[in-house]
Amino acid sequence: MWRKSLGIYPFRYNNQLELLQSGNSFFEKLSDLIKNAVSEIHIQIYIFESDTTGIIIKDLLIDAAKRGVKIYVVLDAYGSKKFNKNWQETFTKAGIELYFYSPIKFGNILHMGMRLHHKIICIDNQFALVGGINISNNYSGYSPQTPWIDFAIFVKGKIVHDLLQLCFQTLRTVSNYPKIKTKIDTHIEKKPIQARVLQNNWVKFKFGITHEYKQHIRKSDKEITLFASYFIPSFTLKKLLKNAAKRGVNVQIVLASNSDVGIAKYASEYFYIDMLKSGIKLYEWKPSVLHAKVAIIDSNWFCIGSYNLNHLSDFGSMECNLEILDKSYIESLKPIFNNFILKDCDKILLSDFNKKNTVKNKFINFLSYKLYRFLLLILFILQGKNNRKPKK
Repeated sequence: MWRKSLGIYPFRYNNQLELLQSGNSFFEKLSDLIKNAVSEIHIQIYIFESDTTGIIIKDLLIDAAKRGVKIYVVLDAYGSKKFNKNWQETFTKAGIELYFYSPIKFGNILHMGMRLHHKIICIDNQFALVGGINISNNYSGYSPQTPWIDFAIFVKGKIVHDLLQLCFQTLRTVSNYPKIKTKIDTHIEKKPIQARVLQNNWVKFKFGITHEYKQHIRKSDKEITLFASYFIPSFTLKKLLKNAAKRGVNVQIVLASNSDVGIAKYASEYFYIDMLKSGIKLYEWKPSVLHAKVAIIDSNWFCIGSYNLNHLSDFGSMECNLEILDKSYIESLKPIFNNFILKDCDKILLSDFNKKNTVKNKFINFLSYKLYRFLLLILFILQGKNNRKPKK
């Protein structure tokens, strides 16, 4: 049980897993699940925009509520700060319970708490969607723009109960939802390991995602493929990746060519020279904004969710990932991601990057990295004691 207390849930077996991509793949699945829901829906997500995508999902949820489906929606107060005020009243009238996690408060002391960054949707205690995709036109393809690239996993199986348990934990911090004792299945089956839930929440000393990333990079012996938006690695993570490349592991990292957070793009470039010199292969995703958070290591480990490879996901946000250790399933996914790299990414060569890396660019990248670290420190301080005992 100590591993679960650190944010590493038990392995679950015989789950049905399906990889979904932002755009029609994800939102058609989400729409179908809501349309066919019969008892309960939990949505916990960072961004719920009041755009075309938001209207479609909002209307589907209201229809489900009218059918008698019990619906709980928890949104991050900062990420969903533009959520339509009139919709809040509409949700309430329909019987949908809507909450905003960790509102930013201005007073004698500015309060900015942990961010609810995970993206979990559970339907009827049987199905779940977990990944990095928010409810927004940026991800859906319901607008003329090319959707931001991101992924999620559709899950059916025992692992859904662990995701629900995580949802209940969050729901209790913002509501009077009763504490439910969830029976944990500890029976060990002699079958191939498939999947388990990983959680990050530093105020509860849960670093399951961070731990597993480091462990599997440290043990890698053939290849590491990362799709990494907002890639600003810690010293330890950068050293692990460099060491892997030096011992002959094929390390390839797909980064953002276009980012919605400019400072993150420049701060990432601060690391390019050092990583390229270490033999790490860097690629930039071209068609749209890269928002993906995916890792494949040695055909033995696949990890997907909301966790970014930076300190903000370690110390500023609640994150949820799934890790999958089913080799045959991972082998079926590898060609998909390799095809993304071959067709839609530009490889960054050390010689080319050196040419464009002028003194001005070096200064901007260095300044962006330092500013990022400074802002993170301020956020860390502002979180304060209120985060450790959230008010109900």
